[in-house]
Amino acid sequence: MERQDWFDGLYTSTYRAVMGCVYFVVLDREIAADITHDAFLRLWQHYGRLPAGSNEKAWLIRVATNLAISHRRSQGAAWRRHVAYQEPADPGLQALNNLELVRVRRALLALEPRDRAVISLRFDGGLGFAEIGTIVGNRENTVKTRFHRSLDKLRRQLGDANPFVVNSQIKDGSNG
Repeated sequence: MERQDWFDGLYTSTYRAVMGCVYFVVLDREIAADITHDAFLRLWQHYGRLPAGSNEKAWLIRVATNLAISHRRSQGAAWRRHVAYQEPADPGLQALNNLELVRVRRALLALEPRDRAVISLRFDGGLGFAEIGTIVGNRENTVKTRFHRSLDKLRRQLGDANPFVVNSQIKDGSNG
């Protein structure tokens, strides 16, 4: 298969899942788009260098997730260095953010970035626990546990009995 065809196929089939996963980690659409672009650039650069039979989609999402987590860490370090500086609030942005969105965002930020990625891959990407495990480098049962603990934490933070409807039979048919 020609390099461009290989890349175009992967891009078309995985862009939404990669972008969704990265967004859940960084919670900023522009930054998520930049990180997603960087991950696809790395995929392009690794053409022909991935071991035969490797799961290219899993490799790509793992790279993107790691880039997003690294971004969050560096952002946190920068924030701690400049904690005294308060950026003025954008009134237009404030008008767009309703209270419910802010509440959900805070609850998501209370989760570890990798746990946000697992939730995104499950809900937005529709991936099974085994495939998510391959992507994040954990066993399937570990991913299931992280997923359910994260959902429980979100429920407690939001104070709702069931803010997320969990369809555990996505893709892999497991009962989660």
